[in-house]
Amino acid sequence: MAKVGVSVTKEEYLDFCSSIAGAKYDQPFNEDFQTTALRHSDTKKWFGLMMLHNDRWIVNLKLRPEEVQFYQKIYKGVTEAYHMNKVHWITLYLDSDVPREEIEDLTLQSFELTKRSDKSKTKKRKGAL
Repeated sequence: MAKVGVSVTKEEYLDFCSSIAGAKYDQPFNEDFQTTALRHSDTKKWFGLMMLHNDRWIVNLKLRPEEVQFYQKIYKGVTEAYHMNKVHWITLYLDSDVPREEIEDLTLQSFELTKRSDKSKTKKRKGAL
C-alpha cells in the first residue's frame, strides 16, 4: 500500500511556487478564498490550480500527453484531472505517495509547458531561411 502522509503542505507548496522566477499565485474566484491559481507573472496564464477537494489539497498540473498515464500508473496520488482536460492535465494530491521532489519537478514541468511561446523569434527564423 502506498504511503499516505503529508508530502507537502499547502503553505510549503505555495512557498515553492513563489520561488519560481516568473511565477505568482492568486485567488481568482469571488467568495472562494481557498482555490489558488498558479500563474505566469507576464501572461497571467495558469500553470496550475490548487484547491481543496474532499478535505484534501490537490493541484492540477499540465503534462505532455504521453506522461499523463505514466504518472497515473506509478503514483496513487496522481489521478485524472479534476475539472480540466484529461489528456493534458493531472490532479496531484499533496498528501499522497508522490515525493516532494517529484511534486516540485512536475510543477516546474507544468510551468515550462505553459510558458508563452515567442512567435516573433520563430517568424524571424523562418524569414531568414
